[in-house]
This record gives sequence, C-alpha cells and structure tokens, in this order.
Amino acid sequence: MAAFVPAAVPVAGGGHRVGAFTARRPLRVTPLRRLSRTTVATAAAEPTKNTTVSGRGGKTDSDNVTDDPAPLNAAAPLTESKFYKKYNSYRGKDVPTVSETMTKFNELFPRPVPSVYRNIISEILMTTHLAKHCAMWKYDAIFAYGFDETFNEFLQFYPIESERTALYHAVANSLGFSPEELAKDASSVRSWAEGKSEADIFAASKAGAGDASEPAVAALQYVANADEFEFYYSRLHGIGVIKLMTGAGVELTPENAGRWSDELQVPKAKLTTELGTYEAAVERLKAAEQLFAEIAARDARKTAERLERRAEQAAAEATEAEKEV
Repeated sequence: MAAFVPAAVPVAGGGHRVGAFTARRPLRVTPLRRLSRTTVATAAAEPTKNTTVSGRGGKTDSDNVTDDPAPLNAAAPLTESKFYKKYNSYRGKDVPTVSETMTKFNELFPRPVPSVYRNIISEILMTTHLAKHCAMWKYDAIFAYGFDETFNEFLQFYPIESERTALYHAVANSLGFSPEELAKDASSVRSWAEGKSEADIFAASKAGAGDASEPAVAALQYVANADEFEFYYSRLHGIGVIKLMTGAGVELTPENAGRWSDELQVPKAKLTTELGTYEAAVERLKAAEQLFAEIAARDARKTAERLERRAEQAAAEATEAEKEV
C-alpha cells in the first residue's frame, strides 16, 4: 500500500476537494477498490481565494467556500502547490495495510479478547494505523498520553492483569511503536499536567513559553504552531487533549472542547465529535462492567449457597453417623 496522503473527492460546482482544501481543476483519482497495493495517485493544488486552509486534519473554513467554479488560472499548477512540494516524495512509498497490522496484532496476542473490549482494540488499531501512515502525521507526547490513558480507562477492569499488559504491548508493537516509549512519554505528560490549570496549559502552548524540553510542552507547542500541512489529527491525540481537560478540572462540554480547540489549534469539529464519542464509549463500558459485576456477584452468591448446602449436608451426615455409633 502506498503512503497515504489526503485523497481528492468531487465537490459541488466542479473540481475536487483534496485533503484539507479545494482544487478547481479536474483530478484523476484511483478507484478505492484498487488502493490496497497500488500507488495512491493524489495530486495537490493551491487553495483558491475563497478557501481558508488550516492543514489540520482536514479542517477548512467552509463558510468561505463558494460553489462557483474559479477561473482556470485561479490555481497554480498542481506540481507547484505547497502541499505537492512538501509531500510529493511520499507518493509510491510502500506501507503496511490495515489487514497486515491486524494480522501482526493477532500473532503477538493470539489469545481471545473479551467481546466488551474487542471493539475498543480494533478501533485503536484501525484509526491509529490510518493516521500514522498519513504523510502529515507526527508522533508527539500528547498522542502517547492518549494511548496510555485509553488503556488505563477502558481496560482497567480487564479480567487478567498480565494479559492487559501483554495487550498493551501487542497493540503498540503491531502499530510500530515502542510500548516503553509510549508509557514513558505518557508518564511525563501526566506528571507535568498534575496541578496545572487550564490557563497554565494554554500558556504552555505558546511559542517560546515554558520548558520546551518537557515532552508535554514540546507537543503542545508543536501542534499550536505547526506550519501548514504539518499536523494531522488522530483519535488518540484527541483523547490526550480530553484527559488534559479532565485533569485541569474543566467540564467536558462541546463549548469547552471548542474553546480548547481554538487555544491549542486542534480541529474544532474533530475534537468536539471525539468528546461525544469518548463519553458514549465510557457510558457503554460502565454499563457492561456493571453487568459483569452483577453476574460475578450472582455467581459468587450461588457458589456460597452451594457450599453452604454441602456443609449442612455434611454436618447432617456426621450427626447420623454419630447416632449409629
């Protein structure tokens, strides 16, 4: 599979949308059914004057986009676009497919995963694989924090503790990460964020502020000050931001998520959507774990009753034996 760059899709009024911007010239797009092992034929064009580009995970100022086709001379040639110059070298590079990543995970963790956790693991593997192999994606400590916190929160009651650790390592290794590095960077962010207020975190994201040798500060400043097309949002980065909000005592509401997006320069639509998805997943997991707890309590109660009956029966038999003597 070739290295992933944002693909071009048709938009109203002619032209195509390429990743985070609109190109007004016709583009040839490889059909999706042929993308498994073929080169992704993706080109890029400069945005027209009606489009604002952020380069942050596909966020655009859609309010300023018109459906009227721009003049043919409104866009620079595709090979002269900023996006093309920055990422054209990635075209044709071979990367693993999602299927290969899933296969590697199954080899590293051959034991069955309980159904309540299976979807969580699959979601991490698939979304992270796709994000990681986008040319604009870069690893940072907030991503590591989101990865670690996902396991801490969603798999904290995994039935067997040793298997939980093995699962963490299998997911990390199958995605090409070092589990030790993820845990170390996450711990660093967790320690740095302890006692920090919302204002402290916002201030740390400003260029030149704080101690940039701190992984958390470096990550915040990288995202907030990244050049065009140099930051690609991933689900685990979003969860890392959400956990920073929680640690700072911020109520998890769409309004607050939008405010944090503006301050940290994270795509607003993506983070607010992530917040809703995160809260729904937490509620589903709580309901499932409560059900498991009730089942476990019921089984324990039945076991205790069965043992009590056996004890009573044994006592009765002992009494009868004494009478016979």
